[in-house]
Amino acid sequence: MLYRIPRLYDSHTHFLATGEFSSGLNLGSLQKAEDLGTLPLQNSSYYRGDWLVGFGWDESQWPTPPHKNVLDRLFPDRPVFLARMDGHRSWVNSTALNILGLTSETGILIEKDHLRAWDHIPTFSSQQQKGHVLAACRAFNKAGFTHVRDMSCSESLWQLLVEMSERQELTLAIEENYTTHDLNDFDKMLRLAVQAKKYETPYVRMKGIKLFYDGSLGSETAYLSKPYKGLKEGPRGMALWELSHVEEVIKKTWAAGLEFSVHTIGDEAAHEIVQLARKISAQGSVGRLNMEHVQLLRPETIQMMKPLHVRCHMQPCHWLSDRVWLEEKLGDLYRYVFPWEALRAAQIPLSFGCDSPIEPPSFWRNKIALDESAKAKIRQFTGDLNIAHSHPDVQFVDSYSVIEDGEVKEVVFAGQTLDLT
Repeated sequence: MLYRIPRLYDSHTHFLATGEFSSGLNLGSLQKAEDLGTLPLQNSSYYRGDWLVGFGWDESQWPTPPHKNVLDRLFPDRPVFLARMDGHRSWVNSTALNILGLTSETGILIEKDHLRAWDHIPTFSSQQQKGHVLAACRAFNKAGFTHVRDMSCSESLWQLLVEMSERQELTLAIEENYTTHDLNDFDKMLRLAVQAKKYETPYVRMKGIKLFYDGSLGSETAYLSKPYKGLKEGPRGMALWELSHVEEVIKKTWAAGLEFSVHTIGDEAAHEIVQLARKISAQGSVGRLNMEHVQLLRPETIQMMKPLHVRCHMQPCHWLSDRVWLEEKLGDLYRYVFPWEALRAAQIPLSFGCDSPIEPPSFWRNKIALDESAKAKIRQFTGDLNIAHSHPDVQFVDSYSVIEDGEVKEVVFAGQTLDLT
């Protein structure tokens, strides 16, 4: 099957991390925590200052869970930060905890502590960052993408992208969003986003503010309406913000003319945010609401979305990774999982992405997920995949990609045929 897609769009990425991890320490091969000591760790790209940084461990099949004692034994003096494959928790040693001013009996940081720790690790040099930007461009281009929406902007990244755009070094059209972790940093992030809007280029745009309202299904921190595993009682995940604080963020973000994007994976997380957005809209505040992931949505939540200026950003490829445990973990909530067809039927605007580097950039993996998930009691998506994977603004860099049977045949960006070798 051949696809010719204008402005092939990955609508949810972590752009710089994609470049970083393409050349960084990948931990996906670990079979147990102690295997870390067998890896060659001399590569300079594995380090940020004195910190050893890696990504991709998955303890689900390990004989014992990861613990800081293993890292303390292997790295008694060097700080270590290793992010889990879902990007919602990290494994650190005692040296790192002391530097960060955090405590953890196990050395496992989750959600907000994990994100704050990531923000406090020393930054790469400007030359390293430029290399990561170019590596990310190559990774997305080789997968056919010409447009990406990044959810992890920083002040240094924005400045670098503007400079590279002006020198015509970018082969992607990039949208950026600043992430706020709590009200303590929100005003700074809003100020940076407003300033960035003034310095947009033909290839780089600032969209707005993003926050994490809940966690992930893999870590069982996504906020559900019922306990995990179909139990009558038990953990339902967590909301990471007070709703009154989210309300303040939305109102100020919309008042600044920016978009508000919110990570909601669990059904209760999404329901609370949609209720809040309706309340704010009824008070006269209006703006774009972007719902990120929405892996679980109850029908009443979808109906409540209709009056809002909302777009849902989903990653079908997550089904391929989660399908082994998804139904067991969710119990009877499984009937609401990956509701792309329910959103289409309700005429809620929908965009697809890959959440790289959590999943590899791939239009074709999303197509496979949409096809195969229909065999697992998930409603078949009957919409136009080209539209769901195309950037909706036809004025934002004229480009197209040709993909046939999973192979990227041609990518044309701003009139230039890209070299994909």
